[in-house]
Amino acid sequence: MARRIATAVAVGAVLVTVGTAAAVYAANDTDPEPDLPEPDMQTAMHLETDALQGTGLEIPKDWAIVDVRTEHHDERAVTVIRHQPDEMRLGGPHATVVVDAEGTILGYTRLTEEDAGAALLDEAEAERHARNFLRELDPGYLEGLSVNFVQRHDEAITAADGTELTVSGMKVKFHHDGGLYAWVIIGPDGRVLTFERDIAWDSGQGRRGTQMWLHDSWIAAYEGTGPQPDAPYAVAKP
Repeated sequence: MARRIATAVAVGAVLVTVGTAAAVYAANDTDPEPDLPEPDMQTAMHLETDALQGTGLEIPKDWAIVDVRTEHHDERAVTVIRHQPDEMRLGGPHATVVVDAEGTILGYTRLTEEDAGAALLDEAEAERHARNFLRELDPGYLEGLSVNFVQRHDEAITAADGTELTVSGMKVKFHHDGGLYAWVIIGPDGRVLTFERDIAWDSGQGRRGTQMWLHDSWIAAYEGTGPQPDAPYAVAKP
């Protein structure tokens, strides 16, 4: 197993991380994992801007980048860029983008307090919005997808004052003819709340195989600050 080390370096109010693990080493021992590039704020910003252009995926304008990290999406190196309205806080409202070096968006989520509690679209409307989004994003990829199911999906966030909120959407799960999975979660207004693609399923474990950089309880387990979530969450192994 490759050694994963933390290089937690404050850049303004932003935490920059290479392959975070539970242990933090002294400065002279903080060599990043060989196949992961050093995270760079300017590179991350350009990657995100270029990747989101023309997709309809948005980051709230008054939210700052609070965390940039380079990690893995299975065997692929990715940059994970997290935005929040105040400071870096797992469990809080956030917008996160996972993008590879070629600019492919592998993950996106936007969970805000304003999205909590609204009425949901029906299954047919949710699937229509999901297909329209994917058609604009990557029509060739859409051609290989078939729908597994459409159903309600809930995510919990905690406001700055401690209020617990539920952000709900309609999850349209797809199977790609290449063997991996994707899904789009459509919010009450037809906007994309969450998108993930190229997700592997570990049949032996009965749970997701691919890392979960959009999911705060999994990140907490990965960093050693929270318990391992139950299946179908992936095993959090630094």
